[in-house]
Amino acid sequence: MSTFRWLRQSLAWLAVCGTGLPISCGAAPLSAATSRAGQMHDVALSQGGLLVGQLLDDKMTPMAGTEVTIQCDGHTMARTKTDQSGVFAVAGLRGGVHQVVASESIENCRLWAPGTAPPSASENLRLVPGQHTVVRGQWGAPANPFLHQAKTLATNPWVVGGVVAAAVAVPVIIHNTKDDDNGS
Repeated sequence: MSTFRWLRQSLAWLAVCGTGLPISCGAAPLSAATSRAGQMHDVALSQGGLLVGQLLDDKMTPMAGTEVTIQCDGHTMARTKTDQSGVFAVAGLRGGVHQVVASESIENCRLWAPGTAPPSASENLRLVPGQHTVVRGQWGAPANPFLHQAKTLATNPWVVGGVVAAAVAVPVIIHNTKDDDNGS
């Protein structure tokens, strides 16, 4: 019985300590594309998760027939082409940080579910590839994705905390179980 009481107390203590962690510890990491671009576009999605945008070249003329890809965390969510006016539309998207890839350009967008967008968010997206500021000191894609994933896990405070908690709890539970067996 004392083992379960100790386990409950330990879990309660971890929960209390977890409330003191900064919010950034529980936040999702930004993707490599997010860290490369200098600007985040806030866009309110229409009903049905509809994103409407327009792709223009540097002379502000519509780019017709250009492929536009919507990505989230490196996964392609949707792919479409612009019409004669450079307009594209994609339905079924969810709120969150997405990358809009068009004409060898990556633009980062924070998409807001219908009714949740801040007043500063636009209702549609207007993209002009190459118009953003270049950020120096870019790293690019990791050479070995497995090592990148391992580094991400090893530096995640929740994973580190879980490993430390297990490293402390398991020997104590084993010790207490042996004490209970010897006492009977």
